[in-house]
Amino acid sequence: MLLKEDRIDPATVADIKGVPELRGICPIEGGIFIGAAETVQDVVEHPLAQPYHALVEGAGHIGCYEIRHRATIGGNICNGSASADSVPGLLLYNAKALLVGLDGERELPLERFLLGPGKVDLRPGEVLKGVALEKPGPGGRSKYYRRSRVKGMDLSGISMGVYCEGYANFRIALGAAWPTVARAHEAEQILNSGPYSMALAEEAAAAIVNDINPRRSSMRASPEYKKEMIPVLIKMAIEELNRGERYA
Repeated sequence: MLLKEDRIDPATVADIKGVPELRGICPIEGGIFIGAAETVQDVVEHPLAQPYHALVEGAGHIGCYEIRHRATIGGNICNGSASADSVPGLLLYNAKALLVGLDGERELPLERFLLGPGKVDLRPGEVLKGVALEKPGPGGRSKYYRRSRVKGMDLSGISMGVYCEGYANFRIALGAAWPTVARAHEAEQILNSGPYSMALAEEAAAAIVNDINPRRSSMRASPEYKKEMIPVLIKMAIEELNRGERYA
């Protein structure tokens, strides 16, 4: 895309999709590894990815079926878009970015790898090898929601991934709310501070609404719309993840 839009003019272009070390979806200690060059559709369909519901749902919204067979998870991450559909689901499972370069390998939390719109912590000579995800906790489930202008191929106006284990151990990640996809750590602390209640959910939503400052120049959703949708999506997610069971 950057090449087509003449936003970059590299001297050399290399196709790294065939590098074996950048491929694969496999179990590792405490979770799974997803290679950066794995296609989005491979992730959507792979049996090991199915317990990571929000990731599968989010990745399934990227482009269309044909695009998902060419697009890669690493590309969706390294593009640095605040609307990247795969990233909220990755953050919910404390994903780590695994990087390799001339100076060896390093890893860091994926959330810290994302620096800003179109910016990631990729040093000269480095490539993203893949991501490592923690396995879900006991009874852990997640959901991904997005709101866009049209049904079909469009970037999200606001997106949210929510993880919980019953009414405990809540995690929330938002897209198109901050300059990068990010976890809502303050809201998580509020939800995890005591027995779940609607009052806690409303307090958590208010914390997010007060923290975000969406840009008005967005063509996909106004700041007012995003702030109205956040409480709706949080409550919807918690109810759906618990199948409508009454909370304590």
